[in-house]
Amino acid sequence: MLKQVFSSSTHSILQKSMDTANLRNEVIANNIANVDTPDFKRSEVVFEDKLKELLSTKANRSELQTTNPKHIQLGGNNNSIKQIEPTIHQVGDYSYRNDKNNVNIDTEMAKLAKNKINYDALTQSMSNEIRLLRIAITGRG
Repeated sequence: MLKQVFSSSTHSILQKSMDTANLRNEVIANNIANVDTPDFKRSEVVFEDKLKELLSTKANRSELQTTNPKHIQLGGNNNSIKQIEPTIHQVGDYSYRNDKNNVNIDTEMAKLAKNKINYDALTQSMSNEIRLLRIAITGRG
């Protein structure tokens, strides 16, 4: 039973999203570290679009629908969630600098702050999931 709970869609999505936020933090930190490196091209992590596509596909073909998006389906097939992976893409957009480096420190710092807020929200959601499981198991808050 616990294996089914921890392999639920909600848990899998939160876990994969937290891993992606961690990777994104590393990529942004690398961009910032190379802000003065000539010819360096910044990189980005792509994941959310893949996840949205997967979730919309699953919603369109699932036979059972939940009445509330917070409901979790035990024992669902989460192999497709586990198969999507974040990818790192080098962004070769225009550079407005003479050294052809396209890293803008202000943009990267804003992305870093946004990623931290996102990661904090994900960890809070995971903490809430575990708290609810604890209440369900022990019968008390």
